[in-house]
Amino acid sequence: MSVPQKPSEFSSAPMPPVRAPKARKPRLLKPTLYVHDYINLASVQKCLEDRRSDFVTINSTTFSGELELESRPYERFIVLERDHFTLFSHFHAPVKFSYKSRNTVMAHLWRADVFTDMTSTKFVEVDGLWQLEQLPVLCFAFGEDADTLQSSYVIDDNTIHEYYESTATMDMADLATVAQGKADLCVSHFFVVNRGEEYWAVDAKDPSISYAFGPSTKTRTISRLADGSITVQALIDEERLQASINAGTSQSPKFTLRDINGEEVVEGDRFVLQIPGRGDDDDEDLDDERRTMFDEKDWVTIFDTSYLVTGKEVMFVGSMDRGYTFGMAVVDDITYITYEGQFVQIENRDRFPGIVVLPETPSKHNRIHLTNSDDGLIALSRWGAKEPIVFEWMKAACGVFQIDEWYSNISHSAKLRIIKV
Repeated sequence: MSVPQKPSEFSSAPMPPVRAPKARKPRLLKPTLYVHDYINLASVQKCLEDRRSDFVTINSTTFSGELELESRPYERFIVLERDHFTLFSHFHAPVKFSYKSRNTVMAHLWRADVFTDMTSTKFVEVDGLWQLEQLPVLCFAFGEDADTLQSSYVIDDNTIHEYYESTATMDMADLATVAQGKADLCVSHFFVVNRGEEYWAVDAKDPSISYAFGPSTKTRTISRLADGSITVQALIDEERLQASINAGTSQSPKFTLRDINGEEVVEGDRFVLQIPGRGDDDDEDLDDERRTMFDEKDWVTIFDTSYLVTGKEVMFVGSMDRGYTFGMAVVDDITYITYEGQFVQIENRDRFPGIVVLPETPSKHNRIHLTNSDDGLIALSRWGAKEPIVFEWMKAACGVFQIDEWYSNISHSAKLRIIKV
């Protein structure tokens, strides 16, 4: 398998095994695309939405989009032409679009008035064809993963796709050649390669320069590259700078987890975790007693009655006098927080990564990075100290840990106290 070679430790090659993405539920409306019989479908640029669409060949001399629309009330469909495609809908007259934006239009066919909803945002008319102002991003996906992929993020919509069918064909130089041949259809300075939950942004002019990232930073990373606000090399340099700022925070074989008193926490120890209180947060759903209980306390012990024991998302409840007891484990020189022998870790869901408790050892992108701070607290972030884990208070004195993908500094991370029991 030929993968991008990292120019530094900050552009890492994938770490096997690669975890396949979870299958996502399809959207309710399955798009129908009518293809004129004079069009070679193999020559039409592929899109992510094609995998869940119906393609119907039509007789170009007898087919009428207007008549078809009359027979299919309240439906929307697309007709592929030689140099554009046409959207038919009862809400407006037929609209011609550039092929550059086909995936975006197909991903939004579930909207009642597709054209009005989309053109009110970032669509413009160029030479009689509507298209997004920003060119799409070229993405290469592994063929075996294709059926599990779906436009679940806005960043997925404005894309075109190509597929490689074996790891042997995943050669960045060859993919760059393909990308250069599509420079008029998509952004030309980079492309994205996907394999399971591993992603690489690759410099189209120098494919030896690549930046590895995971699902939780997908939107932020691709958006910044696509709008031209940063280059692949600049992303690598930015991460190198952040690593120098966070010097000494990375776990090493000598990393030692410590409690609030500075004492070492070892395997077999039991401890509770405390989070900062709500402060003066005003929550109308709290009665006076509970508001006083949580607002005036500097620290609240993590307690929960259902989520942890069922293995679902960890939503914590504050408690004054009791709390869950956690432990720790060291696997391959990496320190993890555990609960009843299972690992507290990150789960990469469709949109918002959450914290869960699972029996398997976390993969690289699912690890929680633990950092001892000078004030005796521990900070939480995604492995590599790039994406902080923050704690958000919810209603009724509940809170949840979330990945904050818009920051890359552990100063934003949630700070916890470890108290041995």
